[in-house]
Amino acid sequence: MQTKHKKEYYISLIFLLLSVVFWGYSFISTKVILKELPPASIAFFRQIIASATLGIWLLCTKAFSRISLKHMGFIAISALFGIVLYFVFENNGLKFTSASNASMIVASVPVFTLVTEALFYKMKITLKMVICVLLSIAGVYFVISVNGSLDLSSSTLLGNLLVIGAMAAWVIYTMFNKSLTKSYSTNLLTAYQIITSVFIFIPFVIPEVKQWKMLSLMPMLNLIYLGVFCSAFAYFFYVYASKRLGSTVSAAFLNLIPVVSVVSGYLVLGERISLIQAVGMGIVILSLFILNKK
Repeated sequence: MQTKHKKEYYISLIFLLLSVVFWGYSFISTKVILKELPPASIAFFRQIIASATLGIWLLCTKAFSRISLKHMGFIAISALFGIVLYFVFENNGLKFTSASNASMIVASVPVFTLVTEALFYKMKITLKMVICVLLSIAGVYFVISVNGSLDLSSSTLLGNLLVIGAMAAWVIYTMFNKSLTKSYSTNLLTAYQIITSVFIFIPFVIPEVKQWKMLSLMPMLNLIYLGVFCSAFAYFFYVYASKRLGSTVSAAFLNLIPVVSVVSGYLVLGERISLIQAVGMGIVILSLFILNKK
């Protein structure tokens, strides 16, 4: 039994890391597509691609099952917050604020998740958890502050507020999933949430229909990447890991996203990594290691 738990633990860690890697590249892909497609429409088509991917998966594995009316309501609410509102807020926010600001706001998600779990699920907060979460936020600051100083002026206020809205939506989504994962398998839950989100997106994309046009090759490839890897696979991986590792630990791993962005810039674009960025990366990784150490 202990061996089985260890296996699930390591699979969960691998899945979390894969989610972070996929999402780390997603900001770049979104920026590329924004040149040809409006924000809500990007998220809408992304979920259609993800729905097709997960639908094929469910057909092949014959994993379809009935869902109660009550739980269908919960799935719709979680899809509204974790997919629809999250992407509407984030994609619009990226138009009005810097990537550095967005990264620091994302880094605060583990704090809100920790407080929410303590308030609503009576989870015991330990000093180690608090220190590790704060350390990871400090590490993120070192990683992103070199590429662009934080801009808290009025010009970025709207963008910052929209990204904060996206993070709040993500925390609510995570809390709803906490109860849903007790009743349904990860692949079934993820598929139903993403398929449901397509219909909820319709009111948000109607005002953007006039701006639709055939995408050129690179934006189209980036959109497929977002749908297949960043939505279908990454959401499945994240929900699977959250079910086994807990919401706070899973949320803390989101602070690796800026690390992935900087490393990918080094590998793909030949950008330099400064000493202070390397220190920041080390702090983030160390804090996550301590947080997961029993």
